[in-house]
Amino acid sequence: MDWQAWARRFEAVDDLDSWVALFAAERAFRDPVTPWTSDIQGVAELTRSIFPDWTQRVDTIRGDDRWAVFEWTGRGTYKGPGAEGTPGVAVRMEGATIVEVDASGKVTRWRDYLDTNESIQQIQAGLAAPPPTST
Repeated sequence: MDWQAWARRFEAVDDLDSWVALFAAERAFRDPVTPWTSDIQGVAELTRSIFPDWTQRVDTIRGDDRWAVFEWTGRGTYKGPGAEGTPGVAVRMEGATIVEVDASGKVTRWRDYLDTNESIQQIQAGLAAPPPTST
């Protein structure tokens, strides 16, 4: 498996269809706030509703024929609960993901690991900050 090419394909995902296309029909996804699910479309829709401009960069990736671990940096503007009527809050997160793939390179299992407190602190600080003044 060419994990560097896979990482570039993942980083290029910018719509729902491209995201879903990374996954096999039989799949499982989990992150710190999402219990195991096969609803990849629902995961993407929820993410986009909270971070409409979310992007991720793969910082490092290592693996074998059927699995990889990658460290990533994600960025987006938080526009979820509490941010209504604001321009949102810029958030930067780091995490690690373990993926397993089938023989065709489609993801069968995805597990994200990240410190959710990191984003919560950024969101709280951003929402508590006074709005910028124009001069």
